[in-house]
Amino acid sequence: MKLSASAVFHITDGYEESFSKNENGQKLTTCKFYIFYEGELSGESVLMELKNYLTDKKASVYGLERFTGEVAGRSGSFVLEHSGNLENGVITSTRKVVAGTGTNELAGLRGEAVFTSGENREFHLKLDYWFIE
Repeated sequence: MKLSASAVFHITDGYEESFSKNENGQKLTTCKFYIFYEGELSGESVLMELKNYLTDKKASVYGLERFTGEVAGRSGSFVLEHSGNLENGVITSTRKVVAGTGTNELAGLRGEAVFTSGENREFHLKLDYWFIE
């Protein structure tokens, strides 16, 4: 049975740094963010992203995020795989629960969220999820 959990999250700390640039102004960066979730999805996470900037305003984004906390009252941790694009300050990404990463009461968790951000300090996320026993 598919369920959903909504949350508001805040980035509490983070950085982005370049590790490769070319003569056309394209660059590769790494980012690390610490995130705090409130709502049906509540807890903390750490996210590492790689960004491939084609221009200052356009990039592809890949990341892995380990969430630790609760999903609708069930506690444990899991990993989300991020894949998306950044354009003019807005990230659009698909976040999928990596199979086999759920622990404790979140063992067997599967799910996905489609996320769109602006340049906000507060973000909204809805995770559609289910359990494989």
